[in-house]
Amino acid sequence: MEALRLIKTARHALAEARHVPDVLAEARQAALLTEAVGARLAESEDDDLTGLGQQLSEAGAHAAVCLDRSVVVGALVSGGRAGRLTELGELVPTLGALDELLREVGETLVVLACGADTESLYWTCIDGVDAMSECKDVTARLREAAGSSGGAERTALGGAEPERIGQGSPLLVVRLGPPGEGGQAAEERAPDYRVPGAAGASEVSVPAG
Repeated sequence: MEALRLIKTARHALAEARHVPDVLAEARQAALLTEAVGARLAESEDDDLTGLGQQLSEAGAHAAVCLDRSVVVGALVSGGRAGRLTELGELVPTLGALDELLREVGETLVVLACGADTESLYWTCIDGVDAMSECKDVTARLREAAGSSGGAERTALGGAEPERIGQGSPLLVVRLGPPGEGGQAAEERAPDYRVPGAAGASEVSVPAG
């Protein structure tokens, strides 16, 4: 199955997930799909895409490991999408959709972290957010590389789109800390995670609206 179709399916499944185990399972599915897309790109004849594809594959695998401990048996209700990947299709639209999927997964994990009732869930979500951010960074570099590799791909990307990578929507800064801990202790233990453009330690930034 073509990558773009699988990514669209993954975005829909994530949006429809209503229970924490299912959300985490979908997040892990997205990580595994990212790994698979990266592995395909690593087989490219373009040296730039090959190197970045390998980095994306490794980043996706790391994200899957971060989320693995919270995925219970039977939670992968949608099946293994990564295993159904047969071709990448048009590269730039695929990378654009993957970037959106990774953004949505990161935002969803932030929401779960804010409402986590156990430290285990909290740190799993935070680790997942960090790992998804790494995947998103590599995807942005791939989009830029693909957009500059040929006229047709540059047109598909929408002309000025590469210059906008990393800008996105205004950011809302949310202070996070493990459940059951407050004040200075919580802030000291919270990881220093920032979306590009955000400021301040122990803050997670998500698009505001």
